[in-house]
Amino acid sequence: GFKNLILANLDTPTIKDGSKHFNTALYTGNSGTAFSVTGVGFKPDWLWAKPRSLADNHRLQDIVRGSTTQLISNSTGAEFTQSQGITSFDSDGFTVGTHNGLNNGTNTYVAWNWLAGNTTGSSNTDGSINTTATTANTTAGFSISTYTGTGSGATVGHGLGVKPSVVLVKCRS
Repeated sequence: GFKNLILANLDTPTIKDGSKHFNTALYTGNSGTAFSVTGVGFKPDWLWAKPRSLADNHRLQDIVRGSTTQLISNSTGAEFTQSQGITSFDSDGFTVGTHNGLNNGTNTYVAWNWLAGNTTGSSNTDGSINTTATTANTTAGFSISTYTGTGSGATVGHGLGVKPSVVLVKCRS
């Protein structure tokens, strides 16, 4: 057995319950009738959804661009409006519309939900490129920003107040 036991003195976490800032929702489609998915625990600001029971697209929607504006993360295509995908972000989850990309038959789906600032965002002038809209959750270290690139090296404000560890960028056009 072990003769010595080493215990680490871990700092008290800033966020004691991560599900207040990020949560996963699993649901089953019902072939074309809109329905609410609840149990997220907050109104999501960014939602990444995909089927689990079949191979299909990863669909990203956020509060800044509007719940019905989608990006397909596994595609180079531009953002587009899908009025019957995720139709709204709700106080404890979201509403799934009738589109078969997120509500097909009895297929199963996963939706990863993040909490940013629960606003549609405002401009941010902290970088060399001003953002059109930024909403930030500084407690969780998560924000959403939209901006127009210049084709040259630049900095973009994000509203977090500290250097982010990870940045995801997707061309919307």
